[in-house]
Amino acid sequence: MRRAAVRLTGQLARHAAFALAAGAAGALAAALATLALAAASALSTRFPWLVFALPALGAASIGIFRLLRLPLGAQPGSVVEDVRDDDPVPLALAPAALACTFLTVLGGGSAGATATALAMSSSAASGLGRLVRVEPIAGRGAGEARRGWTAACGMAAAFSALFAAPLAGVAFALELVRFDGAVARRLPAVLAASFAAWLVALPLSGGYALPEAAIPSASWSAGALCVLAGVASAVAGTAFGWSLRALRRAFRRTRAHPAFVAAAGGALLCALVLAFGWQRFEGSGLALLDDAFSGKAGTFDFAVKALLTAVTLGVGFKGGEVMPALSVGALLGASCAGPVGAAPSFAAAMGAVAFFAAAARCPLAAVLLSAEAFGWAAALWAALAVLPAYLLSADVGMFGRGITALKDRKRRKGRRAEDGAAAKDEPPARHGAHSEHGENDEPPRRR
Repeated sequence: MRRAAVRLTGQLARHAAFALAAGAAGALAAALATLALAAASALSTRFPWLVFALPALGAASIGIFRLLRLPLGAQPGSVVEDVRDDDPVPLALAPAALACTFLTVLGGGSAGATATALAMSSSAASGLGRLVRVEPIAGRGAGEARRGWTAACGMAAAFSALFAAPLAGVAFALELVRFDGAVARRLPAVLAASFAAWLVALPLSGGYALPEAAIPSASWSAGALCVLAGVASAVAGTAFGWSLRALRRAFRRTRAHPAFVAAAGGALLCALVLAFGWQRFEGSGLALLDDAFSGKAGTFDFAVKALLTAVTLGVGFKGGEVMPALSVGALLGASCAGPVGAAPSFAAAMGAVAFFAAAARCPLAAVLLSAEAFGWAAALWAALAVLPAYLLSADVGMFGRGITALKDRKRRKGRRAEDGAAAKDEPPARHGAHSEHGENDEPPRRR
């Protein structure tokens, strides 16, 4: 009895220490990623001619991934698939994601730091988990081989540190892994890592501070704005998800060398930016968020940002999708403010979380992000916008399908079990009975 108590105490202490370390690593990863990309964006703004280097920078990204023996079609956000499949997150993904995302933003590509921070934090947390050999508490699930929950702690920590939203970070990690049982059973550890990252990140530079939004009192016009932004986000989020998936699938299946494809995509981006003067749409889109919240955005600015992001991340460039998605949603929401006479900041806030819910397939994280970023008074309005955005959009997100994929998998598993049980209950057919030659007919003789 005493031995079991000592073992339980040791396991609890080990889990707590791991969660705190994972949270600190997530905060440091978020700060490093955002500061590095801010430097790259500043260089891109100061030296506009760097856009001509996009083809070479895209090919260099492919070379870095090949040098580190990482899948060439992988993105920093591909860590989500590793966690879902319970595969170890490669340690080499952290430096590769940081370096390649830096190159993308340096040349003017449309990408952010969120997925890069997720990759760095998850890689660190996965490595820590293997190092300290975190075991199931009190023998629950003994013999489990699943260790993806350690990387999920890193994902929650990175999101929490980036947006100062610990609850949204936990929900984001849970929704990305489709509420996997191994992760849900370690919810206290995920919570501890997320809040630890939030606390560590407070005095650090870096992260994304979303602009303030004026939350209105209850009115029909505010409700109409939320529904309109939600429906528009469902349509735009579906188009964005399909485009991104189609381009990534074409990149993986093409017979041309990946470096050549990335270079060609860089040339296309360069041509689009220079031909239409789209320099302000480069980078993560943080400046576009300010334009949307202040009412300075154009009606179709969201489409331009979505197009450049899909092309950038679909042809082999590395970078994050979350911050560009939030800027696309804010621009879309701001364009919906006019028809209903809503305040631009409120419309932009509702559009940002609605588009994020549709494009990332994370409705709970979207609502909690609105509460922690804009105040809890915004949560009900955000839920009204997120509901149609999520339900009316196709289940094709930036990180793959959402929770409905798990339901479909369970339905197929149940159908296979029913078919197996039915086949087992059927009596074995007699030889020659009910054959294609007729009941009790003898088969034709061979000549």
